[in-house]
Formats: sequence, structure tokens, C-alpha cells
Amino acid sequence: MEMPEKAIHRRKQHHLSNLDYNSDVYVFFLTICTYDKRPYFSEPQISEIIVSELEYRRLVKEIKLFCYCVMPDHLHLLISFDDGFSEKIGAFGDRALQNWLSAFKRHTSRTASERYGMKPLWQRNFYDHVVRNDESLLEICQYILKNPVRKDIASSWEQYPYSRIVDSLPI
Repeated sequence: MEMPEKAIHRRKQHHLSNLDYNSDVYVFFLTICTYDKRPYFSEPQISEIIVSELEYRRLVKEIKLFCYCVMPDHLHLLISFDDGFSEKIGAFGDRALQNWLSAFKRHTSRTASERYGMKPLWQRNFYDHVVRNDESLLEICQYILKNPVRKDIASSWEQYPYSRIVDSLPI
């Protein structure tokens, strides 16, 4: 009796195959979820790890951080690679964004695990959207910032401690 060949499971490709993801020209709208959508970021000390790492990566000029919102079970970011950083990561080609996010997730996971015993912290995949025009930038930034208001976590985005505009939008 002949055994059927086992199908190789491949993860769904969420990214554009013909886009140069290491360019500092693009702005990325990213959503990263916690493992099993657990509300890890309801704990201020865990949210602070995330914010601190974002600020660090901005200060070392890896990214321009336009805005972010740390929700209980996910993180929204609006970023682009900083000028010059794309030259450093040129070897990554179209995997630059994935590699940058992997490093971010790895560091925040390790910190949360060492300090609070949280494992795993992040879901395996992430969602990205390449912003294509200035109008979308404003709409996406508003969407990100107002997320805690829509979810009845805060009465205004300004009152929510983990929803911020950081760098000026490139419009």
C-alpha cells in the first residue's frame, strides 16, 4: 500500500513580494499581537518594557517612530526605518522589516521573561501595511491613537499612558 505524501505546511505570506522592505522611503503600519491574545500589557510594568524598547530603537536611529499604542493584547506602530539604517540592513533585502521586528520581539520577550517569568510574550506573526499616501498616514495615526477610546479603556487618547505621537509625520 502506497502512503500519500505529507503536504508541507507553509505559513501564509503576509508581505508584498516585490517591495524593498529595507528602504527608509516607506512607512509601515504594524500590528503585533501577544501570544494567544493574552492581556499581558494590562500590567504597566510589561507595557513599560515595550515603550522603553521602542524609545531605545528610536534613539539609536533604527526607526522613526511616528506613533504607537500599546493595548492589553496587541501593539500598533507607525514607523519607518531611519535614514542610514536601511544601508546597515541592506543585506536583509525584503526581510529587513521581519528581521527588525524579530529582534524587537526577541529582546522584549527576553526582558519580560527574565523580570516577570512571562513566556511566550508574542504571537509568531505580525501584520503590516505599507502606507502609500499622506492622507492614509493621518487616518492610520488617528486610528492607532484612538484605539483605547474605541475599546473603552480611556476617555481620550491623551489620557491613555501608552498611546503617543513621537516623531512628526512625513507629510
